[in-house]
Amino acid sequence: MLVFKKNIYEPSATPHPENMVNQDLDPYNFIFHSLMTDREIFFGLNQLPDSEGLARFKTLFPHASQFGNLSLLNNFSRSLFEGLIDRSLWHTLNAYHLTYLFDSLHGTYEDYSYSEPQQRLGIFPELNGSAIDFDAFLDNYFFGTAFLMDPDRFNNMDPEEKKSLKLTDSCLFGVINQLAPAEEESRLETTTETPYLDK
Repeated sequence: MLVFKKNIYEPSATPHPENMVNQDLDPYNFIFHSLMTDREIFFGLNQLPDSEGLARFKTLFPHASQFGNLSLLNNFSRSLFEGLIDRSLWHTLNAYHLTYLFDSLHGTYEDYSYSEPQQRLGIFPELNGSAIDFDAFLDNYFFGTAFLMDPDRFNNMDPEEKKSLKLTDSCLFGVINQLAPAEEESRLETTTETPYLDK
């Protein structure tokens, strides 16, 4: 199971009135659909000539392709999908994983947004063809999108400012500065303790 700001495995049955946007969008289903589609995308990209595959890859994953190649992001896709459906452990995501997932979900959001109403019903029937508010989804489920920050802005912040803005993910520097992740940064961290215990 993947850890987000809110539990995607047990969405609130009675959302707060301020959170009524996207209330019919099942967050688990949205992420599942995106990652399942990515498995097909990577299969297709691997069938193309290198130059054509690389061009499409950069279009489909504009942020994540800046730090990872096709093979690395294919592995990210696979491990995130496996982590999503593995109900025995909780998996925490770092800035590398979140950047990849952002690109994946944004691609699904765009596909859905540009689809005809009848096609939309086939993608996410629970929405009855209504629009997805992607920004609201990010606000509800992502801890932030600092991984999209401009490198100059991030690199010129002092440690106190980063701490006050909660920019403490050790992988942020690498993502923002387009550095390939180390092996341990590529892996999902696991825990058996639920991160959503009521306080």
